Order: sequence, then C-alpha cells, then structure tokens
Amino acid sequence: MILILTPYSFSPLHPRLEYIEKYLVKNGYEVKKYNLKCENRVINKLNWLSLTFFQVPSFFKAIKYLWKHKKETKVVYIQDLQYLHISILVKLFRKKVIYDTLDNNVELNFYHISNKFNFLKKMIFIKGSVSFIEKKNAQFFCDEVIVNSKALVEYFKPLSSNLLYYTSPFEKRLKVASGNQIAFLYLGAFSIDKGAKEILKFIQGNDYKLYIFGDTSQELYQEIDSTPNIFYKNRISSIELYKELEVLFQKYSFIGFSLIHDVHYSYATQEANKDIDYLAMGIPMIANYRKPTKEKIDAGCGVFFDDTSKLQMLLNDEELYQTISNRCIEYYNKNYAQDIFEKKLLEVVKNV
Repeated sequence: MILILTPYSFSPLHPRLEYIEKYLVKNGYEVKKYNLKCENRVINKLNWLSLTFFQVPSFFKAIKYLWKHKKETKVVYIQDLQYLHISILVKLFRKKVIYDTLDNNVELNFYHISNKFNFLKKMIFIKGSVSFIEKKNAQFFCDEVIVNSKALVEYFKPLSSNLLYYTSPFEKRLKVASGNQIAFLYLGAFSIDKGAKEILKFIQGNDYKLYIFGDTSQELYQEIDSTPNIFYKNRISSIELYKELEVLFQKYSFIGFSLIHDVHYSYATQEANKDIDYLAMGIPMIANYRKPTKEKIDAGCGVFFDDTSKLQMLLNDEELYQTISNRCIEYYNKNYAQDIFEKKLLEVVKNV
C-alpha cells in the first residue's frame, strides 16, 4: 500500500493529487491519502518553532496514520516541504519514502513571512539554513525525490531528482464552435503577485469579457464585482470547471492570462499550472517574460503582454488564432500529457 500524506485539498480534489491516486490505483496499487493540516489556531502556533517552514502538529497526526497502516504500508508518499520532517518518523517505521515538492518552498515561505515581519528580510541566512535542511533530509531519509520544474532539478543537485510535470485535467478536448467571439480566461488564484492589477486594467480599458475561476482577496473581488464585463467564480473542482468551460467554449474563443510576477525565486522559476491547462485546451496565452512561461511563448503558444501589434493580430485573425491553438496542443502533448505523467510516476514508484 502507498500512504499519501499531503497538505492539498480533497474538496475540491487538487489536480496533482487526483492524478497520482488515479494512476497508482489504475496500475494495481492500493492507496490511502490523508490531509495532515491542523485547523486549530492555538496548536498551529507551534509551527513558528520552525518559522512556519514545517508543520509541527502534522508530525503527531502522522504517527496516528502510520501506526494505523503499519502492516500494509510499503511506501509513504510525502507532498511538500512542510511535511518533509515526517520522513524521519517514517524511517523509524522502516518504510520507503517518496518526497514530492512542487515549488521552491524555502523561497516561497521566506517571501511570505518576511513580508509579514520586515526585520526577517535582513536575515537571509534563514533561507540557506532551511534549504540545507531540506536537501540533507531528502538525501538521508527519502528514497526518491519528485519535482515539477527544471529549476528544482538544479536546486537538488547533486542529489538526483525525478522531473514529473503537472498534467492537466482538461486534456480531454473541449469542442470549440467556429467563428466565436474572443474572450479572456484566468485560472487559479487571482492576486496582485500574479498580475491581477494589470489584467483588471487591460479589461477595464477594452470591450472584452474576462472569466476568472479561482480564489481572490476581498479587495480584488470588489473591483471585479464593479467591472461589468468580468465574470468571477470561486475555486471549484476540475470536473465542475470542465462543465463550465464546455458551455463557454460554444460562445467564445479564449485567450488565457499568465502574468505571474518574479517577486521571489520560486515564482520566477516554477511551472504554472494555469499555463499547462491553457496548453491542454488549445488556448493561446497572453503572458509576461517569466522564464517558464516565456519558453511557451517562444515556442509559438501565445503572445507577450507588451506586444500590442501581435496581440491585435491574434484578436482579429481567426486563422492565426487556430494556428497558435494547434501549437499549444502539440506543445502540451510533447511535454505534459497524462500518459507521460503516468509513465514517469510508475517509474519512480517501481524504483523505490
């Protein structure tokens, strides 16, 4: 049995977790998954013992599940840095460990806590210390490491890691009606760090519709709500979102926004799920020069936000739109398709 310990949502089910479980079960593995997040605010204050890099209460919840499944468990699949310390406990139970991390969480967490407490911005040694702990823990207590970006492969060197990109739940092609009106789409958390202000300014200055599916702040929601041609829905499951998009694809040919800011090293270098979802659906992107997104634009999968002439061509030339849409699908099939994800995941599990 493979025991998955994760911080990711079960309702709606996080897409990466969904596909890990799906393909393991499909190939004959028994899977149990548990979310170890602690909801008690008082107990969660223990997380400050590690400056919130590691979830301390989860260590004790993990004991419960490891003990419950100690006989049948062969492999423990740990997702995210905040649970990595549990790998030490797992080894005491003499089980194999797979560590799966989707971000450079050292950079990501330090960015958030140093914005909360400005004095920490001068204490750069914290990042180096936690990074050292992560790499050494992965080296000595984990049997395999899975990452989802080239930047993380480099980060863990000389320790070998397995590159397993995100795969999209929207790979099943949505049928697009011909001669559709152009509209814009945004998938995922809608925040200032991810280009919300630029997107709102663009839509408010043009007569195009924007559909947003994802969480946002109260401040941004008020601005969204006051803009008549923006339609917003909070985060929903991939199944529900597919149904929503299936209807919308009969009315609109979408262009997807991807304007994540390089506010820290993780945002600057990590793959964005929204990019891969757009590619899977054949949706051209309007994007900035963030490295992983730029690679896709350079491959012919969209246009840069500041290239107004090419954007106007994309907006007005249906043939060009279709050409770029086909390139998006080709790029997705080559790099992110579900069969690639399944194959690589099974290779890792078999190596453990």
